[in-house]
Amino acid sequence: MNYITRLQQAFNRTKQLGLSTECNPFPLKPSLPQEILQAVFQMSGEVLYAHGYVKSSDLASKCAQVHLMLQQVLIQIMQVKSFITIGDRFWHDYVYCEMSDEGIVNELRSPKINEPSKAHIWLTLVDGTILDCTAEAHADILFDRGEFPSHQSIMVVPPDQQEDDKKGYHRPFLLGADFLLRTGTIYKI
Repeated sequence: MNYITRLQQAFNRTKQLGLSTECNPFPLKPSLPQEILQAVFQMSGEVLYAHGYVKSSDLASKCAQVHLMLQQVLIQIMQVKSFITIGDRFWHDYVYCEMSDEGIVNELRSPKINEPSKAHIWLTLVDGTILDCTAEAHADILFDRGEFPSHQSIMVVPPDQQEDDKKGYHRPFLLGADFLLRTGTIYKI
């Protein structure tokens, strides 16, 4: 399976659960030019620093806030649209913020107001590119790798990158912020 196939499944799952997806990302747009992706990376770093996210511990466990903020900035300043993507990261021997259909339903049935979601959140750009600014920062803390400048945590992953369970890969389960609103992770967008 690949990221785009998983993204389509996430879109379908979101609709089946009656969650709002804001809009349909399919069909995905053609690949964004490299200079746009570089500008997204640069802008993300600048925004993180400007909002006080300067090191790993500033970003760890703040994936909803960080990516909702970046989503707004990217559309307002660069006219680059993206989708809130909710899921986990998978390795052959570890799953970060592991999700399951049962876990999703349980979180929807029993919201934990003002607690972080058990899921990981990142952005998917209109061409399927992943923009994740918090997973590596959280791993720095979880695995005691040390503190690093926030720009070193920014991941820009092409949608056609081969999934490698030794290096880890993103597994989307849901699209849109409605799940975050209904589970109490965020209050409003």
